[in-house]
Amino acid sequence: MVARAYWIVGPGRIGLSIGSVLADADSTEALIFLGRRRAPPDHPVLTVPVAQYRSEYPGPPQPRTRLLIAVPDAAIAAVAERIARLGPPGDECVALHFSGVQSADALAPLAELGYAVGSLHPLQAVADPRQGAERLRAAFYTFEGDPAAREAAVEIVAAACGQLLEVHAADKARYHAACVFASNYVVACAAVATRILADAVDIAPQEAVRALQPLWRGAVANLAELGLPQALTGPVARGDVETVRRHLSSLDGDTRRLYRQLAREALAVGRELGLEPRLAAALAREIDEGSGGTDPE
Repeated sequence: MVARAYWIVGPGRIGLSIGSVLADADSTEALIFLGRRRAPPDHPVLTVPVAQYRSEYPGPPQPRTRLLIAVPDAAIAAVAERIARLGPPGDECVALHFSGVQSADALAPLAELGYAVGSLHPLQAVADPRQGAERLRAAFYTFEGDPAAREAAVEIVAAACGQLLEVHAADKARYHAACVFASNYVVACAAVATRILADAVDIAPQEAVRALQPLWRGAVANLAELGLPQALTGPVARGDVETVRRHLSSLDGDTRRLYRQLAREALAVGRELGLEPRLAAALAREIDEGSGGTDPE
């Protein structure tokens, strides 16, 4: 197996997590983390023999270096321009960024110097860099970019024991929206549920979070074990028009509008599940124009 050196620009949640995955790979010869602060972050990966931290770029990368840009989306282009100012890299260098929405074109200054460029995005939520490596293992990853950069993506995904998908640049925004629905908006819905429960039964938000944990875990387990549409439960799944009416009557403003929009999506899943057409039609009427109050414009 060919030994690889990696530059990881941005020692944050993704950078440290992917670095931890690569530190365990037999083919990793060196991991250079590059950050803006003089002191390195406190993270176990920086104690392994192949890893080091630098606050300055050590000149252009040597041949076959993998440059991994793990900075916020808004900073990718500026980082690419700064690295381009170091001059041409050694032969067969690859640059990848980890944005889910930006294409490989964000690395155009590096492509002009001879880097093979691409994007590699993990379909995983990494909130804590100390647990991030375990989140990234066995995850799906999506690649977009130069065919010559794909080899580097394949190696990284193999080190994580993951699976690789591919997406066209024109589809990246839609792809990333799917990821946001699956992750960020699940958390947003959890926040809404927490607020409503805490108010309804007069408990602290932290207690409401604890009370809702079994529901969240059960929903995720059902998705994993049963898949769609079988994982859907609740009043829409069973065609319970009266319960949906009562829900809508109890909510107001933006929360009612959000409930209605999500109920429409749940109803589509319920129809796949085999919901009786008569009940589905009654639910649709209730969701769209029922007695749950009039939403303000």
